[in-house]
Amino acid sequence: MKLTYKKITAVTVCVVFSLCLSFHALADQGVGPGYESEASEEEHGYPGAPGQSEEDSGGQGEGETHASDETKDSETSGEGEEAGTENQVVYPDGMVPNTSLNGGNVDLTPTNEAAIWDAVEVMGQQANLPTQFTWISAKLKDGYNGKLSYRPYVNHGGWLKFYSDGEPAGGTEGSTYVEGIQMHLTGEVSKTYDLYYAVTTANRGQLGFVAEGTMTGAINVGDSVVDLKVVLVPKGTGAPASTKDTYFNEFSGKIGFNETAAYCMNEDGTPYTGWADWGMRRYYFENGRTLSGWHYVDGLKFFFEANGELRQDVEDLIGAQESYEIKVNKTLNCLTVYARDGENGYIIPVKAMLTSVGDDTPIGTFTTPEKYRWRLMVNDTYTQYATRIKAGAGFLFHSITYETANPNMLNTGGYNGLGVVRSAGCIRLTCGNAKWIYDNCKIGTQVTIYEDPNVPSPFMKPYVVLIPNDQRYDPTDPNVNAE
Repeated sequence: MKLTYKKITAVTVCVVFSLCLSFHALADQGVGPGYESEASEEEHGYPGAPGQSEEDSGGQGEGETHASDETKDSETSGEGEEAGTENQVVYPDGMVPNTSLNGGNVDLTPTNEAAIWDAVEVMGQQANLPTQFTWISAKLKDGYNGKLSYRPYVNHGGWLKFYSDGEPAGGTEGSTYVEGIQMHLTGEVSKTYDLYYAVTTANRGQLGFVAEGTMTGAINVGDSVVDLKVVLVPKGTGAPASTKDTYFNEFSGKIGFNETAAYCMNEDGTPYTGWADWGMRRYYFENGRTLSGWHYVDGLKFFFEANGELRQDVEDLIGAQESYEIKVNKTLNCLTVYARDGENGYIIPVKAMLTSVGDDTPIGTFTTPEKYRWRLMVNDTYTQYATRIKAGAGFLFHSITYETANPNMLNTGGYNGLGVVRSAGCIRLTCGNAKWIYDNCKIGTQVTIYEDPNVPSPFMKPYVVLIPNDQRYDPTDPNVNAE
């Protein structure tokens, strides 16, 4: 079946002259542009086991000159109810989940009179069913100077990479459909306005608004996004309408939160043991309750906050270490740094980093032989904070490339393309992450490059917020003073 590119031509009046963009009333507009796919992280991939070429020539020597989630209070405490009632679930210790599996139908009566409801054009491609969309896109209308970026969660592939400025984000087949979305706003417009967005799903109806960077939708629960509203508000003035019921996943109705901890139950009311993600937060439950402090789980050593949330960067907790090990998941473009836990070996995940590898990136275990502050690469480009991965081969950890040895001459497309397989075999990083390896991982550091299509890292896979096309510096570069 040939998929057609469809534009939203109708809008729904929200209040007076405020408009919301909707997916319905679509008109055919021809075939949509192509776009790059990426191996992606599944929402349920929890911790367990471990483009154009601008790089060194692989294997031929060096490249030199050659908003917070809202939860609904439960109406029942679970205490004092008689057991034995048919199909009744009895929760231990009154641990009744205070999240809902079936919410939605949120009233979006505007609450911010200054909100601009028609600043963004939204488009979508219908999937096999009229209640599903294979991809969606969004772009700022004329008069708003900046970059609007977004990544979808799809039923076949999980969270994909970020797209921007009207690029189709999602799948290419009618069997793929969008279940959730996350968005960011950068550039000049972000200095004046805050970004809010809300989705409607097929089974739950209208969900509430979330702020920039927040995940929203109904993920892994058999639901799909059928509408997206994107609104700008003057900076600091608050949401344009209700922020109720914004996120659902397979733990909805099973997980509960209070001020100091979280708890999780199985469907039959028995305590749950295992990992659980809620939005951008990760937990480990043992007999229904969260952990706190340092704990060994799945052969690794993790730190959990007092409220049970996994700390996904423990550098500040453990301080600088004498040595580290680096493991790179080539399949999912994710690097994890490990610290030593005494005689137990390198089993403390310290932090995760987003990468861009290449088809020729070698698989195996190596030791780093040398480093370079600036390095001239093939195609007469330069890179910062380069660390060679293996002796006698042209593979490096390094920053995104630059036109010259000047941090204000960044090749912006490389930065915005992080997370996609596009190098000639080197492993690209943000400048900040390349510098961290350069500064902290001494010569002789062990590097293991492996393939795993399911689990990117013991931590959640990081991402970068896309920068405007005319921005020529890496926002993570400590040597650049951004205005």
